[in-house]
Amino acid sequence: MKARALGKLEQSVMEVVWKNKNCLIREIVQTLQKKRSIAYTTVATILQRLFIKGLVGRKTEKNGYWYFPKISKDSYVKTLSKNFIKTLVNSFGDIAVSSFAESIENLPKEKKRYLLKILGRYESKH
Repeated sequence: MKARALGKLEQSVMEVVWKNKNCLIREIVQTLQKKRSIAYTTVATILQRLFIKGLVGRKTEKNGYWYFPKISKDSYVKTLSKNFIKTLVNSFGDIAVSSFAESIENLPKEKKRYLLKILGRYESKH
């Protein structure tokens, strides 16, 4: 799957779907309306787009469509990150890699340690 970045509203809808696992449009609208005013039809349109993109599935029940995530949030973020980094490196090469390496210094100690651990595992495999 070639993940593309979601718009702000798409992201908000996906957060509800990921959290609830299985929900009706009405439930998503109710959750989103706690933070902002949003129309049922707007959420229905966003869900249709997410369905076409393959991020949500749906099943028909007597009271409407039930939506569920077709990809986990972790899997989506990993795919999106890999695509972004690949595009960045392909476009800017060594400059992108060195800039990324330099930015590691700004990470909190725990995150820096985690990243270096991942890189170490990668190096031992290759």
